[in-house]
Amino acid sequence: MPDSFSADEKVLLSPYVTNVDRPIYALGNLPEEVVAVLFAYYSRSTESLRRNLLKLIRDQEVDLDRRLQWIEQDSGALAEAKEKARQFHEKWVVGYGHSSVAEHAVVHLALEEVSILATKIIEDNRLASYTEKSTRYVIFDPRSYYTPARLQESSCREIYERTVTALLSCYHTLMEETIAAVQARWPRQEGKTEAAYKAACRAKSCDILRYLLPAATQTNLGLTINGRALEYMISKLLSHPLEEIQGIGQAVKEEAQKIVPTLIKYAAPSPYRMETEQVMREMAQEFSGTTSPQEDRTVRLVAAPEDAEKRLVAAILYSYGSSSYAQLTDRVSLLSPQERERVIDEYLKGRGPHDPPLRALEDLVYSFEILVDFGAFRDIQRHRMATQHLQEFTADHGYVVPPEVAELGLETHFEASMEQAREAYGMIRRKHPLEAAYVLPLAYRRRVLFTWNLREMFHFVQLRSARQGHASYRSVAQEVYRELERVHPLLARYMRVDLEEYPLGRL
Repeated sequence: MPDSFSADEKVLLSPYVTNVDRPIYALGNLPEEVVAVLFAYYSRSTESLRRNLLKLIRDQEVDLDRRLQWIEQDSGALAEAKEKARQFHEKWVVGYGHSSVAEHAVVHLALEEVSILATKIIEDNRLASYTEKSTRYVIFDPRSYYTPARLQESSCREIYERTVTALLSCYHTLMEETIAAVQARWPRQEGKTEAAYKAACRAKSCDILRYLLPAATQTNLGLTINGRALEYMISKLLSHPLEEIQGIGQAVKEEAQKIVPTLIKYAAPSPYRMETEQVMREMAQEFSGTTSPQEDRTVRLVAAPEDAEKRLVAAILYSYGSSSYAQLTDRVSLLSPQERERVIDEYLKGRGPHDPPLRALEDLVYSFEILVDFGAFRDIQRHRMATQHLQEFTADHGYVVPPEVAELGLETHFEASMEQAREAYGMIRRKHPLEAAYVLPLAYRRRVLFTWNLREMFHFVQLRSARQGHASYRSVAQEVYRELERVHPLLARYMRVDLEEYPLGRL
């Protein structure tokens, strides 16, 4: 729900945030370590960033007085310096086109009360850092959801609000019951403290019930981005067909201009993007045909490099010799399989537990089509060292039922909620095809195409197959590994993967 601050609280906050009364704001005059901590709170806290900042100030956990005194004492000099900086950027960035200069200016933004659907559109911008409220560690407010303006003025408003409210009410009502059922089903093990046990039961319950959260659920997102990437992001947001995204783009521009006024001054909607994407939607309807029925296969390798081992060996050796690439590939083609394997083995076998493979693996590129629930998509989308082609979020591919739902006897509530959402989606889609997605819960599946290099695949599989990961994206990581093993077993040999299927009772 929106923050309301007293006059004294506004005085405390004003030096550090660009506004105290709107949900999107930029941060300033704070040490970078404090910014990092404040954004980290987003993943575990129900409070806004400003509330957490007030707590840090009042508890005197950060020494901001000296910094604030310096700012006040030097306000005249700072104002003059800022004006000169604006003039400099007008000359060099705008006048001479040196836009790379903007990459050295960094903006921290808090985006609060934005829908889960909106966060995925924002995070489609690769060159930024994000921290989002966790569906595992935070219980979401059942009163906090977004209603598109087009639906507020539509005959679909009633069914939209009834369905979203029902989903969030079911999520909230089942939470305490689910926590109690988890505690009864999986007692505390010896050696685990009571606090740690309760936290684990709560996290497991949130994991199970997050599938009920509609995409309209409002959340918080911390964003750190450089000026050049921010200008592109704002243009992209302003060009989006959804009104919420356009509004976020406008608010981000207004608040960021208080920090970097010149660098994003000319960020505007892109007619090219807007017109082209509309035409492409129409052409997709014309040429794509009907949507295929629901598929059971989660991961499908759709493109892989030919002569992968030879290409990798050439890429490995290139940086350590003086031959041209053509000479080197000719030489590598004459090597025996055993000799090529020896090069690859020497390149990869010495990695420590936290060492990523070296850069030569980036020469090999693979494309995977992934069909996954929206909740798990939120996690795998974070691997932005990839080209991600995202289809629109629809009900066309059905939904997943987590195994714990059956084990805890929640099927009736769960499936009734999914069917209610599916019916509402179908009715809203006929009039408002893009806005209808807000009503869908995170259990519904989305189809995406990931094109990424082998080095990023190593990172993804090792991280997302780990035991502590959510079962939904663990299965995706495991299938990515199995697909690589099927086509290039030698390369898969060096990939660190956890293929265990852990019992549901694990906390």
